[in-house]
Amino acid sequence: MSSLLLERGFRDMKRLAYLVAGLLLVAETVMSGAAQEAAQAEPIVIKMGTVISKRDGVFPHHMLSAQEHLAGQIAKNTNGEVILEVLGADSISPREMAAGVAKGDVLQAANLNTFFFPKVPELLIQSIPFLFTGAEHSRRFPMSEPAQWMAKKIEDAYDVKALGFLLVASDVAIGGVEPVKDLSDFTGKILNGSRGTDAMFDNVKPLRIEHIGFGAAARGELATSDIEVTVGMLQNIDTQRWYERFEHVTLAQNYYNVYYTPIVNKDVWNGLTDSQRAGIHAAMRDAENAALAYQHDSMMWAYQLGQSRGVHMRMQTDAERKAWKAEFYPVIEALAVSSSSDPDETREMIRKIEDLVNDLEWR
Repeated sequence: MSSLLLERGFRDMKRLAYLVAGLLLVAETVMSGAAQEAAQAEPIVIKMGTVISKRDGVFPHHMLSAQEHLAGQIAKNTNGEVILEVLGADSISPREMAAGVAKGDVLQAANLNTFFFPKVPELLIQSIPFLFTGAEHSRRFPMSEPAQWMAKKIEDAYDVKALGFLLVASDVAIGGVEPVKDLSDFTGKILNGSRGTDAMFDNVKPLRIEHIGFGAAARGELATSDIEVTVGMLQNIDTQRWYERFEHVTLAQNYYNVYYTPIVNKDVWNGLTDSQRAGIHAAMRDAENAALAYQHDSMMWAYQLGQSRGVHMRMQTDAERKAWKAEFYPVIEALAVSSSSDPDETREMIRKIEDLVNDLEWR
């Protein structure tokens, strides 16, 4: 009897062993299939429209470097699950980018503050002359309360996800047929200006203000015009052929601090996993710091390139900066405040930007 029970026990154990082995084989097959499926899954491709063209010509624009840096970090942080494809400026009109992102025509875009003005006039704050004081001020802004406030304004106005702020320009060139040092050097001159900030010259009184944009200037229209003074981003002066007309350039540091705001279609953003969104956020913080370095490096390169073209390049003096700030700052500040749906809150955010570097003793 005991021998029979022992034999039956061995048979039961054998059946159990076969069952366990079968279950392990099934589990291994399922896991292997899942791993293979994950490995074969197509990455999520987010296209980035931008107002900057692909690299061509003498001077490669630093914003492409910043955007490519962002793309590299996103791929790294998401293990290749999310790919950022950087497009050229001809992918979509900058003025249509925000609406296009909301509709999904362009799943992401990096856009200048001026192209958000119709719905978010508060971004004019970035154009207040000399609001920022230096590189550290520019570095602290993207993670500040005013920056998050601006991002929320964009999100609410355009129904998109705003990722952050990449520094485009803080050092502005003022080109002149003659040297431009004092405010009086604008008076009675034909000025090439920007529609968003023309009001700052109400008291200075140029003879007239014209608007020859980036593309037209790159085609030679600025160089062959009768413009006597022009204001623009230092990194653009070679592409716009300033050296053919303007013998003198004054570099005004922190004349404005303009940022690109990368925005993402909200449905695409909500469809990402938590880990993918976290990876993109981390990539954005890294790219914000990188953009600051790229901007400074390209500014120095553009300054030297201007000199090599025979242009008389000079830095604005402290006394000149003080006089220009006293004239221009209040005008654009008032315009930003009056254009806002909440003037008091806008005024408060301007004060908070001013206070971002209060702890720096050398100021």
